[in-house]
Amino acid sequence: MLPTDPAPGPAGAGEPTTKHSVLYVGFGHSAARPLDNSQEAQPEAALRQLVDGSSWAVVLRCAEQARAATDWIMRVRHHPASSQAVVLALVEDPGGPLALQALRAGADAVVGLRCMPALLQAQLARLRQRVAHEPAGQLNVAPDTTLDAPTRELRCGDECQALQPQLFRLLWALCERPGRVLSPASLRVALDIPARADAQALHTAVGRLRRLLRQHGLDAHLQTLHGSGYRWTGTPD
Repeated sequence: MLPTDPAPGPAGAGEPTTKHSVLYVGFGHSAARPLDNSQEAQPEAALRQLVDGSSWAVVLRCAEQARAATDWIMRVRHHPASSQAVVLALVEDPGGPLALQALRAGADAVVGLRCMPALLQAQLARLRQRVAHEPAGQLNVAPDTTLDAPTRELRCGDECQALQPQLFRLLWALCERPGRVLSPASLRVALDIPARADAQALHTAVGRLRRLLRQHGLDAHLQTLHGSGYRWTGTPD
């Protein structure tokens, strides 16, 4: 499990109040960010964000400084807390030797430096399935209560309630691993919270989910462990 997020501080102090789930790291000459929703980061800072889970993917420009770029990819892969992070390498020639070096170092995919942003987005969407798979089927979440993926419904006895997509994904992520404490970082990935969402976005979603569950007498199943994350328990304390 990834570590929890640092507590948000006042504006201008400590960690920023926005989270960028996709980073852009350039080894070589400075260049415009290939994606509007990515955040430029220096290699060491990017590695820290991948390790603490506040970012799940990095787009890596490795054209001019190939050795430094591939060494950095290997550092990401060798760190147990970031080994599952998505690494997408930008190279001059996707069929050339540098592309092969990047793949051998641990990059998930390579694309050309001049590829369209839509292609990068499509690649990231495909690779995201590895870190946050799509819900499927049904889950038993409590006695006489199920969560249905095809309809996004919470079914309590004879009652059915359709959930908004974000609340459904949050409840599913918690209920498919009952008893396990899930960090805010891992839940942000599961919910696909936008890259520039406020740091409080997850906590706001949890509050909305808790109010919905209270209507069905299920709110005691959703537990908050301060400093660690959230847990769903089939038998509330």
